[in-house]
Amino acid sequence: MIKDAQVILDNLAKDFKGNGAQKKAFDTLIEIGLPKRKSEAYKFTPITSVLEKNIDFHSTGSDLFDSNQLYKEEGSHLVLINGKLSSEHSTISDQLNYKVVEVTEGKHDPFSLLNAAYAEEELTIESGYEQPIFIYHFNSNGFSNPRIKVKVKDGHTLRIVEKLITPEAVKTFTNSYIEFTVGINAFGYHTKVQNYNSATFSHETVTATVSRDSHFYNNTFSFEGALVRNNLTINLVDENCEGHMYGLFLLDKNSHVDNNTSVDHTKPNCYSNELYKGILDEKATGIFNGKIYVRQDAQKTNAFQSNNNILLSEDATLHTKPQLEIWADDVKCSHGCTSGQLDEDAIFYLRARGIDERNAKGMILNAFAGETMGHVAVESIKEEIQALIDQKLS
Repeated sequence: MIKDAQVILDNLAKDFKGNGAQKKAFDTLIEIGLPKRKSEAYKFTPITSVLEKNIDFHSTGSDLFDSNQLYKEEGSHLVLINGKLSSEHSTISDQLNYKVVEVTEGKHDPFSLLNAAYAEEELTIESGYEQPIFIYHFNSNGFSNPRIKVKVKDGHTLRIVEKLITPEAVKTFTNSYIEFTVGINAFGYHTKVQNYNSATFSHETVTATVSRDSHFYNNTFSFEGALVRNNLTINLVDENCEGHMYGLFLLDKNSHVDNNTSVDHTKPNCYSNELYKGILDEKATGIFNGKIYVRQDAQKTNAFQSNNNILLSEDATLHTKPQLEIWADDVKCSHGCTSGQLDEDAIFYLRARGIDERNAKGMILNAFAGETMGHVAVESIKEEIQALIDQKLS
């Protein structure tokens, strides 16, 4: 195990107080360790060494709630402060079925185990509620582990929007985990808006298990952060189900965003579509690592994956690796990636029609980014994302 990882684990072990499922998760974490410097999954994101240098895992957080950060939309607004639900600041409909329970078993990857070991509670949400659910994470100095499990019941639709808020000059590490179970003939929509301060470090895990005749949509929009790692896994476990993944990373300054996605086709007649786009300026770093698995029983699979990027600066860095692993023989699958600079012919075309160069570039970039917004299920969130795109591109 690398020195940085051992330092963190030794530090955490000094005052670990969990029991039951949390103790089991922590023991497994100690056994497998945090990612090594040469770990393939974190090859371009040395998160362990970065955290060891920047984060105090024992600092006590304060209440930094800011009501101005809440959306004005109708629906339930759940406020989590340093990983714990704050009933005082939340507005929750009587129709929303939710509970706060003890932590249940953690998954067997390092940061999900870390979350299970250190989460102070587990928030469970069950559908039967048609309005959007907004989840806000207000985090202060140090280390927090929000943990959420969502069940979309058979025949229902559930829309969740997540937003992490960290005030300027506050240095924090958020290790979040949200798990979706989508029932038969159901729809789940999950949108994340990541516009953090320059001292925010986050590792965000999203998993979804999708049942027969159901759809799950994930939308991830990243605009700033010191280091952001998104782990998204969709498991299509029955016939005629769909998984959709859309992402945009529009970065400048020294922001670092790593998107690691996986969709697993296990049964016949399923569909997945993945579109991620990146626009990188200044010294930003963007990473896309997408995997599609098609198991032997998953005949008649349709799976598509695309990652397209524009680099606006010679100092920006991009790493992209789309991957397919197919064991079935009757499938339609494709993947690909592109990276380059702005299309000079398109700029010339617009300038020839009286549009100045700055506006011409803005129009091209806006059209490029906008394609990822087609499945955001809440209109005011779509407007906020468009405003952030406009602000970045201005």
